[in-house]
Amino acid sequence: MVSKITFEADQIIYEIGDEATGAFIILSGNVDLLSKTGVRLITLGKDEIFGEIGQIIGKNRSVTARARTRVEGIFIPKKQIAEKFQNADSVIQSIFRAVALRLQHASKDIELLNEKYENLRRDYARVNSELARYKRAR
Repeated sequence: MVSKITFEADQIIYEIGDEATGAFIILSGNVDLLSKTGVRLITLGKDEIFGEIGQIIGKNRSVTARARTRVEGIFIPKKQIAEKFQNADSVIQSIFRAVALRLQHASKDIELLNEKYENLRRDYARVNSELARYKRAR
């Protein structure tokens, strides 16, 4: 049964690895979806849905959802989503599964790029520090 929900700013709605128990539709406020290292992948707002990927591909949560502001929304339980999805045309089901998998891969790519960026930033700081020491020693 669909139910109304409220989350306060900075409240964790669910975390990576949690069981996918349903999806959420935002009525007001904003929600950040975060990677495993805390990189903000996207900020969602009014009338957007999140938490649906796990329902479509049958896996646990692939991101952390955190309320960016106070959020009011609707929670749709897994059972209801599964019923609607199973009653959908098989072509539509295939399209949704493909999009869900591509989105998961894109999130992983963003995570890897962020990791490489952080490594480059650390290397740059180290090289600059070594260069400054070299200049002082001359």
